[in-house]
Amino acid sequence: MTKSTAPSSIAAISSSSLVINTSSSRMESSSPSSTTNSSSSASQTVASSIPAGGIATIKGDYSVNPSFWGGDNNGPVGSYTLVDVDHPHFTKAARITVTNPAGASWNGQLSFPITRVIAKDDVIIIHTWFRKISTTDESGACFASLFFETGAPDYTKYATVELSSTGEWQEYFIPVKMPEAGTIGNLDLKIGFGGGNKPQIFEIGFTEILNFEKKLTVNDLPVTQITYEGRDPNAAWRTEAAARIEQHRKGDFEIRFIDANNAAVIDKAIDVKFKRHAYHFGSVIVSNILMGNNSDSEQYRNKVLELFNQSGTENDLKWAPWIGEWGSDYNQTTTKAALQWLKDRDYYLRGHVMVWPSRRNLPNLVKPYIPETNPANADPIVKSLVLNHIDDIASSTKDLLDEWDVLNEPYDNHDLMDAFGDGVMVDWFNQARANLPTHPLYINDYSILSAGGRDTAHQNHYENTIRYLLDNNAPITGVGFQSHFSESPTSITKIYSIIERYHQAFPDLVFRSTEFDINTTDQALQADFTRDFLTIFFSHPSTVGVQLWGFWENAHWTKNAAFYTADWTEKPNATAWKKLIYSTWWNNFSGSTDDLGKFNNRGFYGDYEVDVTHNGKKQTFTFSVKKGEANQFQFTLD
Repeated sequence: MTKSTAPSSIAAISSSSLVINTSSSRMESSSPSSTTNSSSSASQTVASSIPAGGIATIKGDYSVNPSFWGGDNNGPVGSYTLVDVDHPHFTKAARITVTNPAGASWNGQLSFPITRVIAKDDVIIIHTWFRKISTTDESGACFASLFFETGAPDYTKYATVELSSTGEWQEYFIPVKMPEAGTIGNLDLKIGFGGGNKPQIFEIGFTEILNFEKKLTVNDLPVTQITYEGRDPNAAWRTEAAARIEQHRKGDFEIRFIDANNAAVIDKAIDVKFKRHAYHFGSVIVSNILMGNNSDSEQYRNKVLELFNQSGTENDLKWAPWIGEWGSDYNQTTTKAALQWLKDRDYYLRGHVMVWPSRRNLPNLVKPYIPETNPANADPIVKSLVLNHIDDIASSTKDLLDEWDVLNEPYDNHDLMDAFGDGVMVDWFNQARANLPTHPLYINDYSILSAGGRDTAHQNHYENTIRYLLDNNAPITGVGFQSHFSESPTSITKIYSIIERYHQAFPDLVFRSTEFDINTTDQALQADFTRDFLTIFFSHPSTVGVQLWGFWENAHWTKNAAFYTADWTEKPNATAWKKLIYSTWWNNFSGSTDDLGKFNNRGFYGDYEVDVTHNGKKQTFTFSVKKGEANQFQFTLD
């Protein structure tokens, strides 16, 4: 991820997942509003529930045509016409015919520019209508992605919601408290229609943005409640996932006790305590906070110890901060100290990232050799600079880190490949392997599991890139799915099917969620999706871990996604994380040895302690239950 911004993560919702909430029970937020679960329909019309006094900042009655970009997929992705409709609240609609979807939601857009400046902290409501005309998608629904965002180069998003309809008009209300000002010419409401790979036709009805300035809060406005497919407590996928977890995440073990004379110690009471999962449940950290000496740093360290068995740095190991380009908060001394602190406590540590191959994400040291207007014409010296950097950072951290992201986001970070050919990616992996003979080496990218699971262009590119690396003998061992989700997360079963797609394509590679978070103010949905994402990911046998992209609001790139607020108040998503990992997926055992001095059971893979008292002396032994091993242990009692 970048230092301050991120790609959008738009996910699917179904028409049966919507309801209009006109109460004032939600908490006010400083970012796009989101909502709680409901199974009611949103086909009702409640436009009259919008309070009076809003200033029209976008008025999409089509008296003035919106701007339209048909997209680019070796020809237009779709087309637009204005049609007459019979509706009690409007008479015109924009009909979008998607004939050649590109797989990326942003590729093809209907855009409504704001006509009035929006001030920081103004409260606005986005109000639109959406309906299906026809679709070839198996779900029977049409979909499009709504973005309220700035222009290039940041494309900062203040709302991201997927619109969906199975035929009837669906009405959407999206309240937002603006975290910063929006200016005319640099802020648009966009309907993106390039996602997926199936042709469809849909209509966008009356669309408006009303600005209530600071006279109201988001609590005073109606909101369309959004959920995700698979949230139902009785959803069928839960039984299947539980069975896979029992099969793939647990193993039988046997403990045998003998005395100093090699005789079995029978009928001896023992207690077996689970200490740590073999599976990685982790989070990135900020080195200077972890190593700080104030009360927040102390609490930060305590939460790392309480919640995680795996970690790594968010930004410290990126090339620019590694060489001191991000200021004094980022330096190799502090970074190594933080990694050593974690290593001393037996954390599994990931390095992120060796190469982020676009000019904008390379350090200033390199940029003079890459023409800004023509990066494909980069000076060949860049190739050696990159290899020297890999050599430097790999050799400097090889005793601290357990694995590395070698290549990050090649889908839209490819300036170096454009300049020197795809073979440079193989060179990077080979250079990493030269210093790291046994470390797992990963590729990492976004919008594979997010974006409703419909970003087929991105998914196909990722698969093709991995295939290229393997076909050219690059020593790649793992695949990272970034897992950044927005207010409307991807269907749980869709997430599983995508993981399975890559597992079938690359059965010898392992898969990791490298940057998990959910950017929403709907804390109930956030907690439920945390629970369900962890469950479905843990249930797939090819996965090895889930890593959060931060956990504290004051050290998180998107504050709403954090587990803890600035004052360390625990949010429901943190509670859900702890309950699953340290309760639902936790096992302790007690019992007695049999006539052969043995105790048998089945438990989660990981580290255990066993306590036994013999001849009046309590003794403790450790063992680890590992996948694919016999897991038979013998201990001699004094």
